[in-house]
Amino acid sequence: MFVQEQFISINTTPDVVERHLTDPALLAQWRSPLLNVENQQGIPMALGSKYTARPLTPFFSTSADYTVTERDSGHILQSIDGMWIGKDLWRWWTDGPRTVVQNRVEYEVPNLALSVFVGGLIRPFAELDMGIQLIRLRSLIEGPSSARQLETRTPTRIVVEE
Repeated sequence: MFVQEQFISINTTPDVVERHLTDPALLAQWRSPLLNVENQQGIPMALGSKYTARPLTPFFSTSADYTVTERDSGHILQSIDGMWIGKDLWRWWTDGPRTVVQNRVEYEVPNLALSVFVGGLIRPFAELDMGIQLIRLRSLIEGPSSARQLETRTPTRIVVEE
């Protein structure tokens, strides 16, 4: 099982973060351009909503279906089913005048050959893309100058469990 997790601290309130994580127009502004997301059912990031995610890479043309299984003020949990299977968690909470945002993805790739490929080549790029998404989210909320303030970014932790 692969586990990728990143945090970022944003100078805003939890309500603003929640709106940016759930409003379709705002999602489109910070979500990775390397991922094609097609809404299948419901309002994005609402309980029970479903969408398909496809990485836009020349060597990895597959997809997975995401379903929001838990949703409340402070967290969104999605199940993932497809070429990779697992969970995608978004959490946010107050830390003084700031809000900490966590994105944690736990997944496995049932196909052994594809799992080796993902673990060796795709995972490092996915980690980088995850961090860039969080920076884009912070930039959208705080303004473009926040992207240069890397000292407020919490270190990345990646755990590979097998």
